Parts: sequence; C-alpha cells; structure tokens
Amino acid sequence: MSRTYATEAELTAYLDPEPAPAGAARLLRDASLEVDEMLFTAIYCVDHDGNPTEAPVIEALRDATCAQAEYRAEYGDELEALNQGESIKLGPVSFGGAFSSGPNPKPLPRYAPKALRYLRLAGLIPGSITDG
Repeated sequence: MSRTYATEAELTAYLDPEPAPAGAARLLRDASLEVDEMLFTAIYCVDHDGNPTEAPVIEALRDATCAQAEYRAEYGDELEALNQGESIKLGPVSFGGAFSSGPNPKPLPRYAPKALRYLRLAGLIPGSITDG
C-alpha cells in the first residue's frame, strides 16, 4: 500500500510564493514513492497502518516529498527516461541524453538533493545514498 506524505495544500505552502504545479496530486504520489525508495532501510516508529508517529519524522517525510515533487516539476516527469536517453552528436552540436552539458555530461540525480538532506537531517538516512 502506497501512501502520500504531503497534501496539495502542504506543497503549495512549501513552494510559496509559487503556486503548486498542474498535476500536483500525481507529483506528490510519485514523490512519495521515491521517498519510500530513499527510506528502504530506515527504522522509525509507525502506527498499525504503517504511518510514521513521531512529529520530526512526519515533518521530514512531508518536506522531502515536497522537495522531490518540486524537483520532478522542475526537471520533468520523465526524468528517468531523459537520463537514460542516447545522445546524438553532429559535429560540435549534441542532442538528447543527460540534462547537464559540457565535455562530460552527467545525468541529473534521481532524488532531489533537498529531499535527501531533509531525510538525512532527521536521522532517517545514516549516510549517503547513490542514485540507482
């Protein structure tokens, strides 16, 4: 059972003064799944439905979900596909592939750096995680 860690109203408050993007409910649902991926080995108290019970954990999950939703809204819902795409090079010009440019382009991280920071500061991620 998947759960959403933030509401559209909480995303709107997080993004203030910017409005929540179109498709906010879907962004939050996808972002919550990605937060679950980041928390794969995390240990924290939950109720009988699997929801966190401690305020600092609830806040960290909410803020991480909002940060991940903001990241997806900014870089596109197809972030994974774009990072795995092939590049085409025609002389000095190249198209496709990773978002970053330059001589050694690197794909964007799968997880928003701010989302990871919220979870790490709450003690839910003990070290660093890699972008799988």
